[in-house]
Parts: sequence; structure tokens; C-alpha cells
Amino acid sequence: MDVFDQATEIERMDRESALLRARSMMDQEGPEWIDGVACCRECGAPIPPRRLQALPGVGLCVSCQEEREQGF
Repeated sequence: MDVFDQATEIERMDRESALLRARSMMDQEGPEWIDGVACCRECGAPIPPRRLQALPGVGLCVSCQEEREQGF
């Protein structure tokens, strides 16, 4: 394994670790469903489909999640 392969592997592991941390910090109860649209349980804003795809079951929009994480 050369240096570039090692760097790629380290980057992949860092990315996976960051996703695991994000998933563990996110609200585990899932979104509130309003008229078939996934909405933030704190502010009621629709949660973008790409966010739901990246973090299935996420219950907060990006803004509310960032506010929550700043409190830790």
C-alpha cells in the first residue's frame, strides 16, 4: 500500500467516524410528518430530502441541529 492509498484510507475512516458521531448526536425520534412531509420537530421547517437521505431518521433541520450541538 503506497502513501496515496494510506491517505485515502485514513480519509475514508475519518469520514465514517464523523458520520457515526453525527448520527449518535442527532435526535433519535425522527421527523414530525406533516401532510406527508418530514418536518423538524423543533421549528416545523421541512427537512430537505437530501438531509433525510444522508441521515435517515433525522428529526431536526440543520439549523436546529447546529444549535443543539453548540450546547454540548
